[in-house]
Amino acid sequence: MSKDRLRKSYKPLFIVLLLATITAGGVFMFRLLGKSQEERRNREYEVSLVNALKNSYQGIEEVTITNPSYRSIPSDAWGADVKLKFFDGTSKEHVLAFDINSNKIRIGVYNKDDEEFQHFLNSRRGCTKSKVKVKYSNGSEGEL
Repeated sequence: MSKDRLRKSYKPLFIVLLLATITAGGVFMFRLLGKSQEERRNREYEVSLVNALKNSYQGIEEVTITNPSYRSIPSDAWGADVKLKFFDGTSKEHVLAFDINSNKIRIGVYNKDDEEFQHFLNSRRGCTKSKVKVKYSNGSEGEL
């Protein structure tokens, strides 16, 4: 009789623990799914950015992308730290914003560094026809 009574007293505790476990699992899966979507979005933007850079500037050998960030409010805005290495040995690093809908690369032009970087890029207007080595923000590498 005492075993039955013991089982009955633990039944509510068991139900609470079961619900807590299910809730924790759901939260974990939701976060995992969100992370996966973020990585896919970043890869899509990164590939589009590199293609836009190739179609706008000549002599690009390598592009390294780090610290991507995305904001949907007030409008879709994606940006990252981008390091460009050219075949002549020069390299420049700057924060670039990219609008995937208009396929436009944006540079702030708010201070002297932005203006210098814009001038540097303008001096390299053209098209890179060769493959470009890309180091993505997630650590993977590829060629476009």
